[in-house]
Amino acid sequence: MGILADRIEKFILAKLLEEQANREDGIVLRRNELADELNCAPSQISYVLSTRFSNDRGFIVESRRGLGGFISITRIPVKALLEAPKQDTNEETATDKPLTMGMIDNSLFELMQQKFLRKREAALLHEAFAILMEEPDRKTREAKVRRLFEQVVSMVKEV
Repeated sequence: MGILADRIEKFILAKLLEEQANREDGIVLRRNELADELNCAPSQISYVLSTRFSNDRGFIVESRRGLGGFISITRIPVKALLEAPKQDTNEETATDKPLTMGMIDNSLFELMQQKFLRKREAALLHEAFAILMEEPDRKTREAKVRRLFEQVVSMVKEV
């Protein structure tokens, strides 16, 4: 399913970028029409939406089934990321969701889309985050990754 899933994802991302260029908040698609256009089953569309367009990856997906059903996909704007409250690194909040490379890459992609970063800068930051993620100690790794992430966010706020 990998190749088909990639094709579905690319199609949806292209639609999102097209709408973003038109200053729209997101896209609304019909699952059956999309499946017909991409020559696949509607369940394959659902699979791609659940695995590649999750909140962790920076998307909000709403879906309604049945007659007149639709899929609404919105990219979480960078402003929401920048204005998100900072998490404490205390013992009590150890259950908070740690930053993952997927979350970081989505944030870097969004910053590129909004022209805050160039592709080269995003690639460099990706490598820096990847090196930090190799730290074996979980607490140290999360503290370093979060500190670098917060620095990137603060630099974007200054622009």
